[in-house]
Amino acid sequence: MVGSRKTGVEGVHIVTARRPGKPVRYYIYAWRGGPLVRSVIGGEKPAVTREDVIAIAEALEKAKPAPKDTIEGLIRQYRPNSPEWTKLERSTQQTWGRALDRVEERWGTVPLRLWNDPRMVTQVVKWRDEMASTPRAADIHVSMLQRLLEFGRLHGRVTVNVASSIPTLYRAAQRAEIIWTDEDFEAFNATANQSLRDVAALAALTGLRRADLIGLTWDEIGPQAIRRIAAKISRGKRRLVVMPVIPALHDLLADLKTRARKAEVNTVLVTSHGTPWTGNGLSGGFGKAVRDADIHHFDHDGSKRWKHLHDIRGTFATRLMTAPGERFTDSDIAKLMGWAPEQVSQIRNHYVDETAIVVALGERLAQAAVKRSVKR
Repeated sequence: MVGSRKTGVEGVHIVTARRPGKPVRYYIYAWRGGPLVRSVIGGEKPAVTREDVIAIAEALEKAKPAPKDTIEGLIRQYRPNSPEWTKLERSTQQTWGRALDRVEERWGTVPLRLWNDPRMVTQVVKWRDEMASTPRAADIHVSMLQRLLEFGRLHGRVTVNVASSIPTLYRAAQRAEIIWTDEDFEAFNATANQSLRDVAALAALTGLRRADLIGLTWDEIGPQAIRRIAAKISRGKRRLVVMPVIPALHDLLADLKTRARKAEVNTVLVTSHGTPWTGNGLSGGFGKAVRDADIHHFDHDGSKRWKHLHDIRGTFATRLMTAPGERFTDSDIAKLMGWAPEQVSQIRNHYVDETAIVVALGERLAQAAVKRSVKR
């Protein structure tokens, strides 16, 4: 049985739900048909608290119609109507949603007609530079503004996209030269817990992205190959990932099957509690483990950058390039990894061909030294 009651605060709506054998439950809504503010289980009808009033005020503020001819109004149109937005993964929407909130905070009241002036690019660059201390966040915020303005341009709300060609600040936008070395794995395994070591090991033998690592289930693993629909959308669709189960991967999977897991958990990787990983949980835990193990990369200018879980994909690529008895082309590896052949070529040049040249030079020097000693 469900009923509703009015409260002493104008507009607030409380719904009472009673179920046989269950405690009564109260739902406090900002207004009839409005967002849920709080739910209460059991007891008497709850009174509206100061925190409830604050939450209701925030909901009312958000519900105010935004002027259609402003950035705020364009955002109201963008969220529910943009296919590029609605098809994003929920975790991706959370990341870009925070950036969209920052765009609204900074530019929400600015009329759209001003965005038709090419001189607005200088204002966007100034905003980007104000965030230079956090370059990755700065790039995400500017990129979100670019997506929003492009949506506006395609729908006739603005005539130009002034944010379309603003350079990024984050140097790690190109990380092809960053991979994990054997020394990195040794340092990581010496300090990280077992569940995180499992993540790194599976990444090194499959090259899967974070979302596919934590989403991979035992049902997707066959005797010879892993077959999984990738979580990442590429060129408007999800591609089928087919990954060969090499002997080393077969042994790792056998080991991973022994991990304690809660009933009905079918993911290959589990946390130390036997539950599936979440994206944010893995990123936070893995990042801390990387810093604890001091796993980093030095740029050519000597600056230091922490290595990421995603960089292990480069390690997998180099292992394919150097697999005994195999000759994978850049095109073969690119298809397997979902990369461009040029990106594979960059890794090959940096870590495989360059190393081979150094080794060859060393062998030639050693042979020359032997010849000189023989002549003496």
